[in-house]
Amino acid sequence: MDNTNITLPLLDVNSPHCALRVEKAIRTVPAIAGAEVDLNAHMAHLTSTAPATAVREAVAAIRKAGYNVATEAHRFTTTGVTCAGCAKSVGTILNKLPGVISARVDHVEKTAEIEVVKGTLSIDDLLNALKPAGYGLIAQAA
Repeated sequence: MDNTNITLPLLDVNSPHCALRVEKAIRTVPAIAGAEVDLNAHMAHLTSTAPATAVREAVAAIRKAGYNVATEAHRFTTTGVTCAGCAKSVGTILNKLPGVISARVDHVEKTAEIEVVKGTLSIDDLLNALKPAGYGLIAQAA
C-alpha cells in the first residue's frame, strides 16, 4: 500500500523546542511512517499507509504532549439513521475518512457530531462518503 501525505495545522508550537517535542510525540505513533514539523509554517507533515488512523493517533499524541491541532467541529441532523446499527454504520464510515478525529452519531436524537482537522475535509466530502450507504447529513446552524 502506498504512503499518503498528511498535513496537520499546529497550534501553540512557537519555538524549536516545541517543534521537537511535537515531532517526537508524532513519531511514537505506529501508523506513521515519517514525520516532520515545519515550525515556520506551524504544520506537521506526516506519511502513512493508514491515514485515517494516523491522523487520529497523531492528534492524540500531539494533545498528550501539551500542544494542539486546529480543528473544526460540525453538528448535523442525520437522515436515514433509524436505529443503533445505522448510527454505528455512519460512525464507522465517517471515522474511516482521513481528517476525521471523531464522529459520534446518535440515532435517538438523529444527530452527528464530527470533529475534523481544519482544512482536510469539506462538508461535501462528509456527505459524499455517506451517500452510497443511503445516509445523509443536514448542517445545523452554529
